[in-house]
Amino acid sequence: MKERHVLRLVQAILLLALARYLWVACYVHPYADDFSYAVAGMRSALGERLVQEYTSWNGRYFSNILLLRGPLTLGLSEGLLLYRLAATALILFSSFAAYRAVRAFLPNAGRELCATVALVFVLLFLHVMPDPSEGVYWYTGAMTYQLPNALSLLLAASWVRSLRSPAPPSMECVIQGGLVVLIAGCNEVHMAFMVLGTAGALFYVRKHHPAMVRPTSILFGVALVCAVVVIAAPGNGTRGSHFPLRHDVLRTLGYGMAQTGRFAGKTLISLPVALLSFAFFGMRREAVRRGIIRPFDAPLDKWVALAIPFACLFVAMVVTYWPTGLLGQYRTVNMALFYFLPGWFFALAVWDQVFFAPRGKMGEGEYAIGRHWTLLVVSVFFIVQGRGMDLTWELCDGTWARYGEAMDERYRMIGQAVREGAASDLVLPVVQWPTSLNILPLDTSPDHWTNRSMADYFGNAQLNIIAPIPPAPPE
Repeated sequence: MKERHVLRLVQAILLLALARYLWVACYVHPYADDFSYAVAGMRSALGERLVQEYTSWNGRYFSNILLLRGPLTLGLSEGLLLYRLAATALILFSSFAAYRAVRAFLPNAGRELCATVALVFVLLFLHVMPDPSEGVYWYTGAMTYQLPNALSLLLAASWVRSLRSPAPPSMECVIQGGLVVLIAGCNEVHMAFMVLGTAGALFYVRKHHPAMVRPTSILFGVALVCAVVVIAAPGNGTRGSHFPLRHDVLRTLGYGMAQTGRFAGKTLISLPVALLSFAFFGMRREAVRRGIIRPFDAPLDKWVALAIPFACLFVAMVVTYWPTGLLGQYRTVNMALFYFLPGWFFALAVWDQVFFAPRGKMGEGEYAIGRHWTLLVVSVFFIVQGRGMDLTWELCDGTWARYGEAMDERYRMIGQAVREGAASDLVLPVVQWPTSLNILPLDTSPDHWTNRSMADYFGNAQLNIIAPIPPAPPE
């Protein structure tokens, strides 16, 4: 089979793999904080509530706006449709942002190749992330963590384009500053990444691009100001008081290193990542021979390059463990892996240029793997391996459709109980939860905050909503 035919087949499979994630968005439902933020947004003026969040809970000045004015504030009928469209739009926006970043980093590559690389990256991320539900489908988590991930790709693309200009366009600098403000205002980890990322960029341009020192210095200053705004929020102290294990240096460093090793290891032994890593050296050298990419003019020290992806994970763990003492949910790991993956392949590129290629190792002879055939195998893995297989199977056998219908029936029962002024307990029917994604169910206790939030959203906070224990997944 000719190369172009293999590439067409790869692209078709990649689009099919991505389509499954868009298909799932048709059946997702809100849960947990989605309802509590919707209630707060419906009952409070935006400015007043933002001040309350800042003084009593956290300093996330941008993502809080999106949560308090989320789709559910329009009511369930209109809100549920927009809730699902938000997940769809975020997946497509992430793909677009990945494409823009690839185009910026590989200016000599054609649009078709850049689109293929971008799709591979997005699907690789969706495949290895610990919790895609919190990553892209749960509105509260997605707006807080995945949206700034996508925006960071646009920031990187804009900054790389500026590097190629004799004098960076002022509009590009304004865009970069605006993106830093938005990204840093989404959560504490992205805030830290903006400070460290712009500091690293400033260190780089001082040596290699003097014309970029001033705009990058301004960008670094913007990131610092944003960091002060987030860190200085009085609400951080209130929120932290709920975590007795917080501010423990040894616990933070110890668990930070342990969790970094855990999630880096799990990611690197994932079949698609392992295969792409093994084949990457041959792919890179072929791309250099064809003029698609240029070797680094001044490559980083190979050990520094290798430390970058692991540092991304470690920083995310430290920023999480220091104020809480706990890892908590996987959404922090999700966003860290979004940075870990390109950092890993950047490190491989540096190692190949400065270590393996000069010694005639890797990517040659028996190690050389046709890049299109490798991509073909990887694209198939996205559909038939690990979570990809579970997702494919549950879409095809109707599990996701039945879940959507069962949740609609729950809403009907709750709405009817509220309209009738029911004062007794409301026992909801059993729902068979999909196993391909992690979804936080309602608690069996009506006093649990998730149950109270849902009852409050439907108009009767005193309604005792009791959810049965979810059935065990079928063998």
